[in-house]
Amino acid sequence: MLSRKVLAKTIDCALLRPDATREDILKLCEDAKRYHFAAVFVFPYWVRLAARELRDSDVKVCAPVGYPYGITTMATKIIEAKGVIAGGATEIEVMINLGALKSKRYDTVRRDLEEVMQIVHLASLTQDGRDILTKVVLETSYLTEEEKRIAARIAREVGADFIKTCTEFGPGRATLADIRLIRSVVGREIGIKVTGGVDTLQAALRFLDAGANRIGTSAAVEIIESLPSEEDEPEEDRESEKEGVEPGE
Repeated sequence: MLSRKVLAKTIDCALLRPDATREDILKLCEDAKRYHFAAVFVFPYWVRLAARELRDSDVKVCAPVGYPYGITTMATKIIEAKGVIAGGATEIEVMINLGALKSKRYDTVRRDLEEVMQIVHLASLTQDGRDILTKVVLETSYLTEEEKRIAARIAREVGADFIKTCTEFGPGRATLADIRLIRSVVGREIGIKVTGGVDTLQAALRFLDAGANRIGTSAAVEIIESLPSEEDEPEEDRESEKEGVEPGE
């Protein structure tokens, strides 16, 4: 079983409720710092607040671009990307243009992503040397298997750091089959983030075992607290770990 510390670094703690308040965002950031999650995922309006609260912590700020379906203009996505990066986001999630993909306008899908990637690249050179990580969101519940393959290939070719299965705005949820399909297309060099219905420890572990690297969830605290803390582990187990011996040996 993973430790809390290791598992936490696979989790993006999300708060995308439209009625979330400033106090909700502050609590999200406090929870993220307490458990050392990989990132908080918030709407652009809250990025500057989250970045301020998480300054000097090991938790990143992630924000969406083109949510929820990517059916905005390229210019809009560019403005959004510049805005969240200026606000302090060091991870962005850009939604593919679903309409263009379903219409087989693959050049449009690619150009959208390339323009955002260019913004990220330039920002990485100018924003105090910060590395900015990009995740391309497919929204798999709307896609055929072939469309998933095409979208994953495009994301790989434009240089995405991660591919994310879906948002929580679509009709379906991520599946283990989606993870395996995407992994078969992109290999091991690109991370995969799974979101949608991952609200238990058992679900998170299943997706990680299937090849995911990140979990996006609003149930991050509940998942982490499902694992025993080091203080809760039996003394003999802790001593065995120190000596490199499995408990029971």
